[in-house]
Formats: sequence, structure tokens, C-alpha cells
Amino acid sequence: MGFSWYPGHMAKAVSQIKQSMKLIDVVIEILDARAPRSTENREFAEAVGNKPRIVVLNKADLADPVATRAWVDCYTEAGICAVPTNCRTGEGVAEVIAAASAAAKAGAGPDVQRGPSRVRFRTAVLGIPNVGKSSFINRAAKRARVKTGDRPGVTRAKQWIVIDRNLEMLDTPGIMPPRVDDRGVWFALAALGCLDESIYDVEALATGLIARLDSVGLAAYRSRYGVCEGCVDPHEALKHVARSRGCMMARGELDMARAADILVRDFRSGKLGRATLEMP
Repeated sequence: MGFSWYPGHMAKAVSQIKQSMKLIDVVIEILDARAPRSTENREFAEAVGNKPRIVVLNKADLADPVATRAWVDCYTEAGICAVPTNCRTGEGVAEVIAAASAAAKAGAGPDVQRGPSRVRFRTAVLGIPNVGKSSFINRAAKRARVKTGDRPGVTRAKQWIVIDRNLEMLDTPGIMPPRVDDRGVWFALAALGCLDESIYDVEALATGLIARLDSVGLAAYRSRYGVCEGCVDPHEALKHVARSRGCMMARGELDMARAADILVRDFRSGKLGRATLEMP
């Protein structure tokens, strides 16, 4: 079974990115460090062609640091520069800018259109929804130049941002692949908040997260919500979440949807511990 979420503005954005590549010196692709494989859009490969590429493993402060190092090593072995970042604090952003500038200078070729007044290198910042593209650009520019949000789809149109006298960035809308056939990828995208909340079941997502946290030995959620060690059923564990957070409906029934939403949001913000959903 395949899953699809591909609003019209995304299809238009892909076409615009392809057209913009003749002006671009280097591509910066933003991924979520907790699931680099799932948050990579392979549609970009055709759009960017052979342009130099820098991979940003954003939200590294929420990921397992050992796993993040493994991902950096994996990209390095493939000849790709990968830099962990935390755009909330700015950690790693300067390193990305330096790597992008170096790649742009080294990879500039005759296909790049440079007018007589062209003094800045140009980058395109790409990524799927809610991985932190706009936050990265704001940190790079050292000021709020683009709108950010904790939901997918905040950026709807491309825009050029001047970072400094040597560098200019093209901010683009978050673009999902036209179709996702891997249930593991779909789960990761939902867990990280890259999908619109209307297209997945939050209770199923929450129980899946509980199972995943148990499988990697992250037990912080148990003490946070009062889930005993003997409780191994994710659905029963979610009931503990509901009771501990007072999620009740009429007639004393547990509000499981509200409890699931609390758990998912706590996971996304790192309150359940630093977790990586997939390894290289």
C-alpha cells in the first residue's frame, strides 16, 4: 500500500527548483538527524543534477549522538559533506556555511550563469516539510528573514535571502516525495511532524512510538508517565499516559487521542530522551 501527500504548490516548487539550478553553485539539503534516510527526498537528485551538495543533519540535539556520528561517517564514505546542527542554538550552522562556500568555489563551472555584477555565491536550501530549512536560513543570516513554524508547509514560495556579501540563499517550500511506499518511512515522517496531522492516526502513531522507544532501550517515558516496567503492551502504556496527564472524557472514559497527542509532542521536543529512529 502506498501513501501520498503532495499538494499542488509542491509540484510547482519542484519545477521552479529545476529552473533555478542554473543559478545555483551549491545545494544545501536539510535532513532530520533522527531519521536522515526517511527525511531525504530522492526527487531532489534529478532536480539538482551534479551540483555540489552539503547535507545538514538538523535537530542533532534531539538525536542519539552515537547514531548521528554513524550517519556523518556514512555520508563521508559516500563523498558527501554532512554536518550536524541545532538551529535553535546555531550550533553547526557556521560550519555548514563554510563548507558550502568552499564547495561553491571548488565546484563552480561554466554552466553557472554569472553576470558582470555577480559577486555572491548562491545556494539552494532544500528539504521536506518541518525539518528546519527556514530556521537554518534565519540562523545563517543572523536575523529572522523567513517565517518558521512547528508544523509542515509554512514556506509556500521560493525567496532569495542575502546572508552576507559573499553568499545568497534560495529558500524553497518543503517538498514531499509524490508517493511513500515504505511504512517505516511513513511512520518516521509522522513521528517527526513532517506530515499534516489530518492524514494519520495519532493513537496508532503513539503506540508505534512506544514500541520503538522500548526496542531501543529508551525508558524515560516510563518514569515520565508512570508506566511500570511490567507493562509491555504499547496500548496499555498509552492508557498510563492518559491517566497520568488527566486525559478523561465524559463518564470517566480515557481520552486516548489526547494522551497520544501529548506523547507524540513530548517525543518531538526531546522530552522523552534523545532518540534516533533509523541507523545507516
